Amino acid sequence: MEQIDERSFLILNALYLRKIADRDVLAECSGCSASDVDGILDGAAATGLVLGLGSQYVLTDEGRQAVLDYYEATYQDVRADPEIQSWYVRFETVNDRFLQLVSAWQTRGDGGDGQDRVYDRLARTVERHVSALDQVADRLPRYRHYADRFRRSLDRVDSGQVEYVTSPTVDSLHNIWFEFHEDILALLGRPRETVGG
Repeated sequence: MEQIDERSFLILNALYLRKIADRDVLAECSGCSASDVDGILDGAAATGLVLGLGSQYVLTDEGRQAVLDYYEATYQDVRADPEIQSWYVRFETVNDRFLQLVSAWQTRGDGGDGQDRVYDRLARTVERHVSALDQVADRLPRYRHYADRFRRSLDRVDSGQVEYVTSPTVDSLHNIWFEFHEDILALLGRPRETVGG
């Protein structure tokens, strides 16, 4: 199988992380222009890497393998870097906290003071993660886009759009977090089933 290039990876990886998405979602998640997304999806459909389902797309088995092969070929030095490994271990601790806070947010759906307090803690956790992303952005420049997405979603929640906390249909904090977790696991070559949470 021919290896995909970096631009194709950004878009196909967004689809790998989202599982199913339309062109607009892939543009938002990848940070690529709509015209780039269109071109890559058209080419990937022609070569059997993606399958169109109406306005939505999914990766084929070949597409999924192409994304994983790109991770393998591109991030070997990062996988061996003890600083990145230590950074990842710290992330998993923060990940546990984030998941607990999301669960607390979802169970306190009354919109009262209790939910506000949970959101304050959740927002601080996300802000700490954004700062942590800045620590590795020189080694992993595409992680700056995750930080930007988190900031946009925090701003949307602060402006009253509470669906940007956990809704699966928007670029919510929960969706971005889930995608980042899948990304760092693939980057480090760690199967999800070996990781708690």
